[in-house]
Parts: sequence; structure tokens; C-alpha cells
Amino acid sequence: MMQFGKKVNFRPLLISLLIGFIPGNAAYAISGNGLIGLFVGLCFFSIIFAHYYSELPALFSYWQFDGEKLEYNNMASPAKRVSMIFFPSFAKMETIKKEQIKSVQLMGNIQDQTQLPSMVPFSNAYSIFYSRLSMMKNPVGIEITTTDGKQIYLNAARDYAYDKEKAVKEINTFMGDFSSLKNA
Repeated sequence: MMQFGKKVNFRPLLISLLIGFIPGNAAYAISGNGLIGLFVGLCFFSIIFAHYYSELPALFSYWQFDGEKLEYNNMASPAKRVSMIFFPSFAKMETIKKEQIKSVQLMGNIQDQTQLPSMVPFSNAYSIFYSRLSMMKNPVGIEITTTDGKQIYLNAARDYAYDKEKAVKEINTFMGDFSSLKNA
């Protein structure tokens, strides 16, 4: 079974809560007013939550293929994204059977990876975002068109950023499974 991306977990919710709690608690300690602390905490929580809401498809784009069916997290609707952040354990993956796939197209360049500068002359903050920057500079994914005309983009940039050789091998295997199809 081929697996790409990362499953949605509790990280977005926990980080949002933590970053909301710390300034909210500090505001309460300084002002002595619980409503001010709650307001400040909710503001920070909302900012971080909004960030994760918008970045969820890029950071947690998990999908898998077992040769017969393709399963992926569909994050197209706002309600699904919110439910995935609050209840990641209950997130159901959508399934497409191999027979329902009309065409498969590789998006991005897997042969020529854009190199990022070395992290040595930069601060530690840069190294935290290094893999995300690599994902942005090297967008790699697969676009699938189903027999009913639906287009689905499956992101593989995370795997490509962390282990290029393994990702290229698995993408080639995946594309080989659909070599009999007419590519879009």
C-alpha cells in the first residue's frame, strides 16, 4: 500500500489552544479581569486556528492507494476542515475505486528539485520552516479525473520534501498502475 502525506491529528487544535491559553492567562494575570483574559485568549486561538484552517490541505494531505482503491482526505468543504481539526480521529476518508478513475496526471517536476539555501547562516526559526519552504518551492502532486468529471488533487509535496528518492519511486509506481489510462 502506498501512503502519501500526513494524517490529520490533534496538533492544530492543541497548538491553537496552547497559544490562546498563554496570552489569555497573561492578560488575566495583568488585568485581574477574567473576561479580558478570555477575550485575549480567544483572539490568539482564532488567529492560530484560522492559520491551520487555511493550511490544512498542505500540511495534512494524507492519501493512500492499495492497487484497487484510492482513499484520501477531502478537505474541499469548510465544514469538513473544521471537523478534521476538532475531531481528527473521526475523519472519514473518501474512497475512489480504480475503475472510477478516468485520467491521472503528474503535476510538478519530480526530476529537478529547487534547492533551498543552507540553514547554517540563518536562525533556528528558519530551520523550523525548512520542510514547509521546500514543499512550497517544489509542489508535487497528482491530479485525478474521475469518470463523473470530478477533479481531485492529491498532494505529494511533503513526501518529496522529506525523502525525494522514495517519493519519486512511489509516484512512478502509482503512475505505472494507471499507465493504460489516457492521461489528461
